Amino acid sequence: MKRTFTLWGIAMALLWLFAPCSSMAQGQDGNHEWVGNSISTVINNADADMNTVFLYNVGTHKFLNVGSHWGTSVSAYNVGMPIKVTNGDNGLYRMQGVTNTPEGNNIAFGRKMDTQDNDPVSWNRVYCDRSTQINGHNNGIRDWKFEETSAGSKTYKISCFNDEWQYNMQGNRYLHVMSGPTDGSNRLELDYPGTVNDNNGLWKIVTLKDMKEAFKEQYASDEDPADASFLIHDQDFNRSNIKVGEWKADSRFSYAMVDGTTYRFYPDGRYTYYVGMGCYRSNAYQRSYGRYWIGSVRNVNRNANANGSLTQTVTTLKKGWYRVSCDGFYSPGVQTPTWQWPWLQPSSSLKSYLFANVQGQSNGSSSVSTLLNVFKKEFSYTVDELTHEYTDQETQRESPYVKAAKLFEKGKYTNSIMVYVPNDGDKLDIGIRVEGSNMPADWTAFDNFQLQYCGNRDLVLDEMQTSVDYMVQQADANNAYTLILKRTLKEGIWNTITLPVSLTAAQFKTAFGSDAKLSKLEGQDPNRKSRIIFKSVNLSDDNTNAIEAGKLYIMMPTHGANVTGGEYKKTLKSGTTITVQAPYFVINNVTLAAAPEAIVKEQSKPTTTIDGKLQFCGSMIKQDTNIVPAYSYVLGANDGKWYFTQSDLSINGFRCWIATGDAAAAKFFTFSIDGQDFGTVTAIDGIETDNSTESGTVYNLNGQVVRSNATSLEGLPKGVYIYNKRKIIVK
Repeated sequence: MKRTFTLWGIAMALLWLFAPCSSMAQGQDGNHEWVGNSISTVINNADADMNTVFLYNVGTHKFLNVGSHWGTSVSAYNVGMPIKVTNGDNGLYRMQGVTNTPEGNNIAFGRKMDTQDNDPVSWNRVYCDRSTQINGHNNGIRDWKFEETSAGSKTYKISCFNDEWQYNMQGNRYLHVMSGPTDGSNRLELDYPGTVNDNNGLWKIVTLKDMKEAFKEQYASDEDPADASFLIHDQDFNRSNIKVGEWKADSRFSYAMVDGTTYRFYPDGRYTYYVGMGCYRSNAYQRSYGRYWIGSVRNVNRNANANGSLTQTVTTLKKGWYRVSCDGFYSPGVQTPTWQWPWLQPSSSLKSYLFANVQGQSNGSSSVSTLLNVFKKEFSYTVDELTHEYTDQETQRESPYVKAAKLFEKGKYTNSIMVYVPNDGDKLDIGIRVEGSNMPADWTAFDNFQLQYCGNRDLVLDEMQTSVDYMVQQADANNAYTLILKRTLKEGIWNTITLPVSLTAAQFKTAFGSDAKLSKLEGQDPNRKSRIIFKSVNLSDDNTNAIEAGKLYIMMPTHGANVTGGEYKKTLKSGTTITVQAPYFVINNVTLAAAPEAIVKEQSKPTTTIDGKLQFCGSMIKQDTNIVPAYSYVLGANDGKWYFTQSDLSINGFRCWIATGDAAAAKFFTFSIDGQDFGTVTAIDGIETDNSTESGTVYNLNGQVVRSNATSLEGLPKGVYIYNKRKIIVK
């Protein structure tokens, strides 16, 4: 339920949008700061978009939401909680959010007298689940004062009066956001001082109408995308959220709620679809872990009910590219071997996907999916643990759901896809699809759905174009685009890559897989002349550039292109149209500052080859002429192995090669990344076009001639040799 995510939230995304607008969106000033609304204009307003509000904190640029203790105590977060404000007693106001537990659904300041719990996290803070009365008195202080800082400022201090005179919290208590996170996430806790002296205690009333109008009038491609997550109901699978039903479970799934009013799911083994963290009761376990509710599909010995889709329909506001993301993984279960078949360990066929489909559209870019990250087994779990109901006495025992949620909040399992919405107001189906579940411990976990608008501008890079002219017509240093990248890559093997645009680590991992690898050429190993060394690119900082425009790399993607069907067309300034066929990659927020040179060459690196150089080269376009010189190393497209060319070759765009200029001495280099060998020239005959190798000559793997004019390998020491262009092992 509580998550860290790398993009700015609604407020900051809208603040930083780059393109100018001729008029300001309702609710914002010229700097795209929220103006706010007078509380009198939202009370009892008949317009649902006006009486649904979000409380925006001026100092932190975050919104009031749930997600702290019990899962119902308030915090400040990038995404806001929809709130209804009504008239209370004596000129004060009351608020309700979207949480409804057995304790209630009011936003109220909880006192010690309101609870039998002796843990201090259970009182002297604001909760979103308080009822009208308990034990004959009000269950928390539900009446709130909205004090405008000055007439017409539409900026408020929000407070209640605590009538419990103990624990040093009596009197006025203000909503105030603490300056820094206390739990490693970007969710901020609140404290409740008796006075307010800084902007962290000031609030704006932002309406749903403000959100929609601001979103419509912004162009969201130049900086961070405009956040549209407010269009998703219960995007974080919060505890007892009244909108959880907007997630429509496939009829094949089995699930049940405890009752019809408190939105709690049974965790036991009768059910496959589950929202929670292993406990639905309001007990000590809920107090400790209520902030960690997530969504799950578990097999739990119910194959017939463990496959299907969970879907929410979102009504979009504007045509263009959207980024759909979530935290999540799928974990294929393993059946325990039986005594009859102790060696048998059947494997699961489970595959789970994040999907986004525009209703009524069949084009591949409007119907996309991506395989979720596979679980890396940071912890173990059993079916019993997935179906167990955790009690007051088990607070030291974290459920698998809690453990998964803690991984999610560290950003361990982020997933995203880009989808194209052709028309304003199109309906977009988003969700999780589970296929092939056939083992009891199969588990798909997910949380923190987000939706960002990335604008309607596109940039196409096509490996089959034979001139950079199409890039010249698209180059624009002042704007960012959604990139359509046609570069054929095979997942799980090494490929070469060079691009005319830069990609951050986040963009690289989103496009090619969270476990994708990227390396750059260092040169010949000074300590081992027969080895060419590469060095891994650090992908840990999402905001730093991983691929730099015009640089040359090798990469290993871990998943395929995110658009797998149809074609994509773009009309250039000249009026000509370029068309790429799926599969292709879609990457948001990319800038092509200038068209590149067709051929890219790194500075030569000194070697012991005949001409004394080793040069990494690449092409941005398809080369119909034989541009790759003989005696170069290229990576095979089908197997990721190094091949040593014997004649000049042509090459498609966005690919690289290593030129040696040496017909013999460089022929049997090995290759390493960070000191670990990852390949030798294992199939030198697979790509050669002539017979330049001397027939009958035997080489060792260091490229040294060990026997000339040989008719056999008899008498050679044990080892691996190259003979007549083939690797032969002498035992």
